[in-house]
Amino acid sequence: MRKKLLNVLVYLSIVFLFIYLYKLDYFAFQDVELKIIPLIISTVLLWAGYVLSGISWWNILKQHDIYITVKKAIISQGLAIFAKYIPGKIWVILGRAGYISENKFSLKTTSLLSLKEQLIYVWEGLLISVIPMATIYGLNKFTFLVFILLVFFTFLLFSQIFHKWFLNIFKKVTKKELEIPYIKITGNIRIILYISFYWFSWLLAFHFFVIAFYPDPDLGVAFAFPLSVTIGLLAIIFPGGIGVREGIMAGYLVMTGIPLQIATVITVYARLWFISGEIFIFLLALSLKLFNKKRCKTKTLVK
Repeated sequence: MRKKLLNVLVYLSIVFLFIYLYKLDYFAFQDVELKIIPLIISTVLLWAGYVLSGISWWNILKQHDIYITVKKAIISQGLAIFAKYIPGKIWVILGRAGYISENKFSLKTTSLLSLKEQLIYVWEGLLISVIPMATIYGLNKFTFLVFILLVFFTFLLFSQIFHKWFLNIFKKVTKKELEIPYIKITGNIRIILYISFYWFSWLLAFHFFVIAFYPDPDLGVAFAFPLSVTIGLLAIIFPGGIGVREGIMAGYLVMTGIPLQIATVITVYARLWFISGEIFIFLLALSLKLFNKKRCKTKTLVK
């Protein structure tokens, strides 16, 4: 039953992706001049980042005594990649966690680990962005908001006292339990490091992507990516961060000196470029899954 539900989730998420893109007119392409070599480099780095994100998922499972192959981790990561376009975003967590729990692992445990990895990912995105943002934007309300979010996530994840206090307050106010894992930094350095690998790959990727449209950008343009992705991810009401991400990215690029018209084009194409990475990891996961099935059938026939 769970396997059928996960398959339905995969197909449903793809449908929702195309519905949202169509409604927001992302298929209305414009004539733009771009440099092919930087675009190719950026795409390779982007796709590499997605593979590294699958390896990071494998690592966090391994750190908590859930032993699967890297291939299996990439499959679970890739097949659930479009789930974030389904309103509610809970499927981002349950998608890959549900796939892993098919191997007799607890769904509750794998879901908490998925959430843990996602929270560290968001925290790192804010951490990477806050200083360059203060430099580009200056000290304003938006910079202050991002700084407050970073401080909040830092205490929520890494301070046991604040973590317990917040969960207790949340329970008293909402009358509901909220399960957010407390993360001890000393025991999770390796997890933080693995996540930083794919953030670094995507930073480089976005820098080359901007070069494809604007030949001599400021070095700070790369940080538009983690800032927009992180805030977009936190904007629960917008599936996949669509709209939120573009607004933040365009504003940041303009502040670095890129003309508004070019910045707007970059943000539109950046969404399509990023989706190319999602399509890549999805197809890679699907290919690995089909190859595994074929190999299992061959072994059965040989026996």
